[in-house]
Amino acid sequence: PPDSTTTKVQKKYSATIKMSTASSSAIAPFLESRSSRQLYHDRTLALLSTLAATSSPQTTSLLTLPNHPTHSSERRSTSTFLLRPPSSEELSVLLDPSLCNCRLVNPNVEIRLMYRVAGNGEGKSMAKWDLSAALKEQVRNNGFGGEWLILGVLLDGPDDATTTTATASSSAASALSNVAGLSNNTLLSECILEPGSSLHDNSEVSRTHVMKHASIVGCGSVTCPRSVVEASRKKCRFDMQRGSMDVEVGPEAGGGRLVRVCVESTLVDVCRDLNMDSGVTLAPLVPQPPTPKNDDVPAIPMNSLAPRSSLLHTPTAAHVALLPHSTIRSAQSVLSALLLPHAAISWGVTASHALLQWDATLTSHSDAHRVFLMERSEVGPHSFTANAIYGADAHVSGGEVHCTVFGPNANGHHQSLLIGILWPLGRGNVGYGSNVGSNHTGRIPDQETSVGEGTFWGLGSVIKFPVDLTHAPYSIVAAGVQLPPQRITLPFSLITDGPNNMNLLTPGWLLHYSPYTIARSEVKFANRRMAKRHDFYTGWKILRAGVMDMLVDARESLLSAGRRQQQQQQQSGGEGTSGNRAPASAVQGYKTDKAIPGLGANQLTEKGRQIGIKAYTAAIQRYALRGLLHRLVTMAKAQDEVLSAEDVLRHVGLEGVLAVSGHDMETTTSSTSKVNWPVLPWNEEAHTDPEAQWKHQHSLLMKELPSIISSTTNTNNNNISILSTLLQKCVALEQDHAKRVYQSKSRDDARGAKTVPGYADVHVAAEKDSVALAAREEAESVKRDVAVVEEMMGIATGGGGARSRL
Repeated sequence: PPDSTTTKVQKKYSATIKMSTASSSAIAPFLESRSSRQLYHDRTLALLSTLAATSSPQTTSLLTLPNHPTHSSERRSTSTFLLRPPSSEELSVLLDPSLCNCRLVNPNVEIRLMYRVAGNGEGKSMAKWDLSAALKEQVRNNGFGGEWLILGVLLDGPDDATTTTATASSSAASALSNVAGLSNNTLLSECILEPGSSLHDNSEVSRTHVMKHASIVGCGSVTCPRSVVEASRKKCRFDMQRGSMDVEVGPEAGGGRLVRVCVESTLVDVCRDLNMDSGVTLAPLVPQPPTPKNDDVPAIPMNSLAPRSSLLHTPTAAHVALLPHSTIRSAQSVLSALLLPHAAISWGVTASHALLQWDATLTSHSDAHRVFLMERSEVGPHSFTANAIYGADAHVSGGEVHCTVFGPNANGHHQSLLIGILWPLGRGNVGYGSNVGSNHTGRIPDQETSVGEGTFWGLGSVIKFPVDLTHAPYSIVAAGVQLPPQRITLPFSLITDGPNNMNLLTPGWLLHYSPYTIARSEVKFANRRMAKRHDFYTGWKILRAGVMDMLVDARESLLSAGRRQQQQQQQSGGEGTSGNRAPASAVQGYKTDKAIPGLGANQLTEKGRQIGIKAYTAAIQRYALRGLLHRLVTMAKAQDEVLSAEDVLRHVGLEGVLAVSGHDMETTTSSTSKVNWPVLPWNEEAHTDPEAQWKHQHSLLMKELPSIISSTTNTNNNNISILSTLLQKCVALEQDHAKRVYQSKSRDDARGAKTVPGYADVHVAAEKDSVALAAREEAESVKRDVAVVEEMMGIATGGGGARSRL
């Protein structure tokens, strides 16, 4: 009777996979992916262990394996397989030139036939089945070599699977990859070829495990030599089983920022590894996989192709693992690569030491070495990248990216250069000809640049390292600008060529002159956020708590510069001026961060300073007042009983508001003088906690209150009147924002119509633009909400009580 081999590894299949109850549901897909990879690894290990456990070449073994989770048609969770040597009749059929026409490249190769047992207790009888007919149908013109080979045979009854034939609309490769069996392979050596696998027209396939419905077609050399495995481990600690490796980012000379990434890592994990979060994170981390034990490591390194994966028309592939529905297609060479489901390496790519998450892509004659692509990221066509980490939904084509963290939703669609870039929050754009890579001092290429969220590198810009823009998010470096080494902490700025060979910076330019860009970006990022597994941390707002804190610091720097100019004017015997405006006669401009902290190596005009103060103040107050309005509207919808005005004010934390309304705006010392990373969006308490956001909005509101009250003509001195003033200010700011969104788009329309023939016929006018219309509708919605709240408060009618009409 056949021997039943039960190994330690096989027992894992009967155990239920349990995830720690402490793990967040947000990282559940990442942990499930790791468990799935482990199952495929264990399957390979079980088959190798069974092969090694056979006492003689003539031994027949029974092996129970779990059915693949991708096979929804399977009725049972496990299947039993027979492994036995071919009978003399079957071997004759394999070697007969008129039948299977196969050859023994090594006369001593031990062949094992593998097929599925139909049911319980039928192993003994099925071990004697003659598979000659199935072999003639599924195996033809192959060379068998090496020390051993497991040859799968698909049986109609037990396997309950049908082979797919080519259709008129399918390509030859697609057709062959769907035909179960082996044909025209020059050498098959030390492989596990499960029943239902497809291998056709290959030169050499060795040390490879091909599972049911997986395919290798038209390839040159598909191997897994121990030398490649050891070289990958030595170069970057590449570990296929754990799905991990080291990536060096930052200094190109190396030795600086080494990140240990796993194929299931998130940007939260990467930032933690780089200490960008100061060792504190509120978002869940994906734990590093455990170190495998000695008995969990295959004695023979193997490539692995899971069900529905494919390796097509690739001259060289070694040390690769493909999860279901992933593919390597028409690549040039792929060494040490792990692809999660639906990932792809295709069309002339040369890749080594690559980890690709779900739906990630390396394509079209790109070179990629020591790279980690998160979900839905894409590199290619014609890109060269090494030692790079790509965040979810990031895209690069036609450029070079080295030693870089390229954050989510960042894009570089043109020929450009990025070296030593730390851009964890992404969401920016790299224009054609941008050279963000002047990292060599003439001594050693060890310089780097840290980039803020939403940075736009203009056409042909040249960035000389080191540069820090992390506290200047959504800033634009205009076309042709050469940016010398510096640190800028003025958000939403525009940097252009200026007089006297010094760049001109306008703080808050995007907020003041181009709010359309910000409004459109909010919609664009939401629509392009296709990496749903990373959605728990990538969906942050642009105008959020952390950005508001940067605006407060930046405004204080601009205000302090004006006050210093006033003091200098007074000390020199001139007439002082009131307010925030410095005397024009004394101010020829502000140069470098010696004049204004955070200005960097740029100059700033007095007009630009005023624009920045106005833009930052409007954004801060709009953020705070929208929080107040949301709080009041929520209360109006929840309350039915009559509330006093004092109760309403207490609910929004404005009791005793008169005590602070007469004081000047509170000033704070800028915190950006210290060189550190800003608070990452997912580490802001307000990222997932509405109460924390309201607390932050309320804090800003109390600081802005004196400025808001002093800017109105309302002379009534009571709390309700002040609340009404705040609500009307909210309406005014929202209407002004909608107006400026419209104007920023209409300026482009007017300029284009005056310049390009037929421009108006092919461009959407501001009056019909969806972004401008949405901004106007938002302003109208705010106005309606304010009307509801004022009626609830009795403000509009002068009443003292309050009862929600809702």
